[in-house]
Amino acid sequence: MRTMTITSSTRNALTTRTMKRHTKRVVLAGRFAQAAKLTEQLSSLGWEVHTLTTGRDIHAAAAATAPHAVLVPEVAGDESGYLACAKLRRTLPNLKVVVVGTERTPKREALALFVGAGFVAESDGVSGLVAAVS
Repeated sequence: MRTMTITSSTRNALTTRTMKRHTKRVVLAGRFAQAAKLTEQLSSLGWEVHTLTTGRDIHAAAAATAPHAVLVPEVAGDESGYLACAKLRRTLPNLKVVVVGTERTPKREALALFVGAGFVAESDGVSGLVAAVS
């Protein structure tokens, strides 16, 4: 049996369930170089940030937290981040999904667009990541 670990930037787990629906939520799936700074920046903007310790269980986390956006690395666990995006967009069509890659190339941007996601490179920095989910 696999366990899913979701951490939140809120003070306690009960806050997640009692917060108003207009609070924007974001799920950071997997590991990102700028994850700590991104979490801090989004939290200061009033976002509720949930992080997954691995790229696995992205779908369960999205269903459990009802986020506004999900950031997915190019490699998400055992599958491509692009495949994970395609699955998320099929099951949750109104969800904003963003692929985070190591570098920006036309091929990567086109593939993200093809699966219904946005693309941002880690080199775009925290401001680029914030803009991608906003």
